[in-house]
Amino acid sequence: MAGVDNWRTCLNDLKIFKQLRENNCTDSNQKKKLHSKSLLQVLDSDLYVWDTYDAQLLNYNLKNSDSSEKKNRFQTLLCTDPPRFDVDGIEFNHCKSFLAIWGSSGVMVMEMPQRWGKYSEFEGGKPTVTCKTTGVAEHYFTSHKSVHLLQVAWHPGSETDSHLTLLTSDNLLSTYDLNEPDVPIHVVKLGDAAQDLTDSPTKPSYRAALGDVAASLDFGPPVELRRKNRRHSTLATPDVVWPAYIVFGNGDVVIAYTDLSPDPSGIQKLGLQGPLVMYPPAEDNYGVDACSVAVLGSSPPVLVIGTRDGKLHHCLVMQSSLEDTTLQSESQSVVSTDTSVLYDALDDVSLYVYESVELELSLTTSCLSTDEFVEDTFTCPIRIIKDPIAPDRYHCSHAAGVHTVVLPWIQEYNKFFSENQHDCVPEQEDCIVEHLICTKPLPSSPVAPVHGLGLVKGLSVEPYLLTLTSDYEVVSLPLCPSRYRDSSGPLQSDDDPTAIESPLRKFSKEPFDVYIKKILQRNVTNPKLKFDKKTEISQQECFQLLTRTTQVFREEYLQKQEHAHQEIQKRMRVLRNLRTQQEEDLRNLEEARNRVRDTAENLATKYSDCQDRQEEILQRIEEVMRRLQERMPSMSEAERGMKRDLEAMEEKLEVYKRSVKQLKIKQDYQKREISQTPNRMVSSPSLKSGQLKQLREVLQQEGDDLGNLLKRVNSLKLEAGV
Repeated sequence: MAGVDNWRTCLNDLKIFKQLRENNCTDSNQKKKLHSKSLLQVLDSDLYVWDTYDAQLLNYNLKNSDSSEKKNRFQTLLCTDPPRFDVDGIEFNHCKSFLAIWGSSGVMVMEMPQRWGKYSEFEGGKPTVTCKTTGVAEHYFTSHKSVHLLQVAWHPGSETDSHLTLLTSDNLLSTYDLNEPDVPIHVVKLGDAAQDLTDSPTKPSYRAALGDVAASLDFGPPVELRRKNRRHSTLATPDVVWPAYIVFGNGDVVIAYTDLSPDPSGIQKLGLQGPLVMYPPAEDNYGVDACSVAVLGSSPPVLVIGTRDGKLHHCLVMQSSLEDTTLQSESQSVVSTDTSVLYDALDDVSLYVYESVELELSLTTSCLSTDEFVEDTFTCPIRIIKDPIAPDRYHCSHAAGVHTVVLPWIQEYNKFFSENQHDCVPEQEDCIVEHLICTKPLPSSPVAPVHGLGLVKGLSVEPYLLTLTSDYEVVSLPLCPSRYRDSSGPLQSDDDPTAIESPLRKFSKEPFDVYIKKILQRNVTNPKLKFDKKTEISQQECFQLLTRTTQVFREEYLQKQEHAHQEIQKRMRVLRNLRTQQEEDLRNLEEARNRVRDTAENLATKYSDCQDRQEEILQRIEEVMRRLQERMPSMSEAERGMKRDLEAMEEKLEVYKRSVKQLKIKQDYQKREISQTPNRMVSSPSLKSGQLKQLREVLQQEGDDLGNLLKRVNSLKLEAGV
């Protein structure tokens, strides 16, 4: 196992990360920002990380960590036009052919080079490769200094995978084609685009302070639109649009429908849908400082909304009911344009909040003097990263660390809606939140934002999450799917198809192993501390962290294990009593079975005797009935019918006798004729020898038939007593 996970332990000792730490850790300005970044990407076994100091992209194959020759071998991808702004994230398109390098002041797109050679490396394995880099919307960002780029996303409906969607602080959602990077092919106005008079590149606007500026976007599953012709009849092939879910700073969520068709004028008339009504309603609209949104791939879609104070809201996007539609139409501030001329009406949707979760940004500790919990008012933007392996899991990176959230109820709701089982609503089930890394353990600790997250799969049994800290060190933590999903464990044996299921399972609401897993499920975890190395922690603060860690271990581990131990002991006592009772019942049933067997043998013997006597009695009855029938003075109907048949046969016999007599007379006559004419030929001139032979056979057969009839008549006369 040590050889399998060798790549995890030697990452920080590699030359690529040593170079990153030497170049970037001297830049103190990077650590003062409150927002996390996305400078790390992992595609299969290739790790990509952005070097801010040299403005270049570094590529390393994680499989090379097992080879002594290629252990420190990596490739550097240079930009023909390097970005002159601070890079906040890198984003690959779906085909991995383009890389978007973006920051708050612009975006550049790098065209990835070709791979070839023995190890399928860029440009055959050259240490340094120059890549073509193109700026997107450069003229727009140059002429609008006060506009900031909030988020970049590759459009999922692009056939060439070369369309980039930008969300800017002037409430514009623009889609650009890399063939014409300066002219947007589709623009959606999300609100009033007029800037405040006090706007400047260094001073935030009042609109942003009030939450009227869009904060984040994510694309949902496509929607089909039926286009109408002049006769208002729908065509067979619908138009497909991609809804973009956009969250504003005040918590409002709107849907902007985007399309990449050559004539998107009809789609632009769709306008916006929203703000979407959230149920159940809340006074603060579920937070007034939203910063991120993500759409999880499920049916119906699940919308995750994150706020700066660490709250996450999991919402189901479903069609609104009639009452909800009326309420929503009254509360909408962004009105959709009438599209009845071009398309059928779109269904109104609402957000149904399933649950809300509050993340623990800084560790909750207690004061040593008053023994009261120290409240931390620290807030920071949260970046939501979807998991490409598990659709019901996502990760949160922020200035205080990393959290992983699992939604186990998504699979049940997908099954519920796919099978239309509206009579059996899935059981309420909470999400699972795990605090993996904490970079700000105490309220007094300085911020150390995470610079990137990457998911590694295929190099080991379980997937691993790579985290790039503010010190450009890589932390690798395992993500165990069996911890959240049903799988064979020590408390659950393999299913045997020949085994008989216990009747007690039908009476229990849930399996015992699931019950124990729920007891052992941890609500609070001890994350891995990874703060700035220059941070000085006093002995009192260390003792607070130790006390908090000890308390978490006591409450979340020891107490729950003791509870699980007690439940297992209780279950053992119940099962032991049931086993004793069942063994006694088995003994009683064995005795009863022996008694039943003896009784069955006796009954079988008696039944055999009764059957023999019954057959004997039946034979005697048949003999008596036969004798009575013989002595009856009158004949039965069968006997009378037989008498008539015999009389008819007797008449036929008389006819046969006369025929036989005539034949004998003819035979005598022929003999006399033959004897009187000896000189004549023996054979008649009119009959041949074959004809004579055939005639003899016919006469002989008729004679035999007459003999048989005579014998039968005589026997019948004897039987009838005539």
